[in-house]
Amino acid sequence: MALLLAGPLGCLGNLGNTDGTPSETSSGSGSGSGSGTGSSSSGGDAGGPPIGDPPEVPPEIPEVSECEVADKSTPGPRVVRRLTVDQFEATVRDLFKDQSVALPSIFNDPQVLGFSADANALVIRDLTAQQIMDWAETTADWAVTNKLSSITTTTCRTLDASCRTEFIRDFGRRAFRDKLTDERVASYDALFGAEASFEDGAKVVVGAMLQSPYFLYRHEIGTEASGSGVYELTPHEIASNLSYLLTGTMPDEALLQAADAAAAQGANLTSEQIAQHALRLLEDSATRPLAEKEMMRFMRGWLQLNRLVTAVKDNTVFDLTDALRKDMMAETQALVVDTAFNQNGTFANLLQADYTFINASLGSHYGINGAGGTELTKVTLTPGQRDGGILAHGSFLTGHGSAKLSSPTQRGKMVRTRLLCQPLEPPPPGVDPNVKPLETPATTREMVEQHTKAEYCAGCHKYTDKIGVGFEHYDTFGRWRNDENGIPVDVTGTVVEPPTGEDYNFSGVTELADYLAASEDVKACMVRYWSYYAFGGTWEQDGCTYEKVQEEAATEDFRLKSVWLALTRAPHFTRRVQGP
Repeated sequence: MALLLAGPLGCLGNLGNTDGTPSETSSGSGSGSGSGTGSSSSGGDAGGPPIGDPPEVPPEIPEVSECEVADKSTPGPRVVRRLTVDQFEATVRDLFKDQSVALPSIFNDPQVLGFSADANALVIRDLTAQQIMDWAETTADWAVTNKLSSITTTTCRTLDASCRTEFIRDFGRRAFRDKLTDERVASYDALFGAEASFEDGAKVVVGAMLQSPYFLYRHEIGTEASGSGVYELTPHEIASNLSYLLTGTMPDEALLQAADAAAAQGANLTSEQIAQHALRLLEDSATRPLAEKEMMRFMRGWLQLNRLVTAVKDNTVFDLTDALRKDMMAETQALVVDTAFNQNGTFANLLQADYTFINASLGSHYGINGAGGTELTKVTLTPGQRDGGILAHGSFLTGHGSAKLSSPTQRGKMVRTRLLCQPLEPPPPGVDPNVKPLETPATTREMVEQHTKAEYCAGCHKYTDKIGVGFEHYDTFGRWRNDENGIPVDVTGTVVEPPTGEDYNFSGVTELADYLAASEDVKACMVRYWSYYAFGGTWEQDGCTYEKVQEEAATEDFRLKSVWLALTRAPHFTRRVQGP
């Protein structure tokens, strides 16, 4: 694994905005460094979903837990984790085969490290449980009344035992992403048989299943292999993991059938089957759009692009409309999709792309010709007009800027913590984070350097600001500039390395991107965040997983899809151990 710092650098948190307004806090907080187990449930359908409170979590991703075995075979703990809002909504749409199904605002996923995937944080409380019950019953009534033939392959409509059982097993298999045990079928059959008609019984069963932890949660429990303390995930658990990892929703029929067949033979999905279905999900025309959205969810969380949506801007300087913010995010998504799926490219390609996708609105904003109308068009970038790569996108620059002025600290901090995985401590108590304007015209860089020149500030800010000043060709709205307040901007910067490393001096975003594109630390950091996002937490000896994923991804030059698929070949994807 590439070298990652053992502890936080300096004492820096978010610097206040250079226009005197409070700074935007970072998106989310860190994952706990404990076992990483989710809020578990005994799985009884009669009771409500688990109830609990999320634990305290640190603001940075925890340190890598060293791998103590040579073959890197140590997996993490068994978990039960609730579907995220995105997963829940996608699953409901696919379960009922209706994109217009009413979706409730029930869950409020905590943001941890920019993601809503942390297993420790995804819990259900009392009020939420009541809301789920109300929604489930209403939805069941709608589905059975209007879409009964769509939600089940069962053709009978009688109350005899065989018809009841057929419906329960058919709908339950898709709702629970698994085959129902005889015991569970009997429990639902008792509910079904107490009703006066098939339709009424189906409504009760569907409503009950939608409230079940087997629907609301992803179970990664497995079965113990001969008293070894290692639990092999079941075929259906693996199928569910694969589908949610790559498409963000429930397994499709082909994947469910593969799991059914393996389970019927008392076997498991083979590595070849997992690889085959993974490629299918990424390449098939029916599932690729889902995979594209899921990859972008990871990129938005890892690179903190979601800050674009919430960043407060001063409209007296420039009116940044919601439509323009949407176009900025669409530009970035288009580049991510083109790089990962069309070009089979790497993150380095994302950093160094000499083209982008813009429409007339973005072209006007950036001062780039070559696009008209509302649809995005691929254009080649001209040197001196704008740097290439994702770090010159408005989605990143605008989200990491203050209300009026750019923020070298925010931009540099993102590079330091998100691309290099080098955490930073918060500032000491009592420090004024707000930059004061100077008496004479000055650039943002000059104001920030004046504000942080004191020794107790400079020792921390050198790790971020010396990177962030390289972005000073761009204002807080992502627009190119050669001067600020009549003064030429200075975009020379330095990546200050830890004491054992050598500093890297650069000029502008292109040279910084070249440095990051060649960095082994960036590759390791991407794997670390992607593993956290995929598996919902960190755990003891999680370094085994990171190292294994890196080894697998390295065989294909860390192409984005290869990193994603390498997660499916890590021991943790199919095996677990008992947590503490």
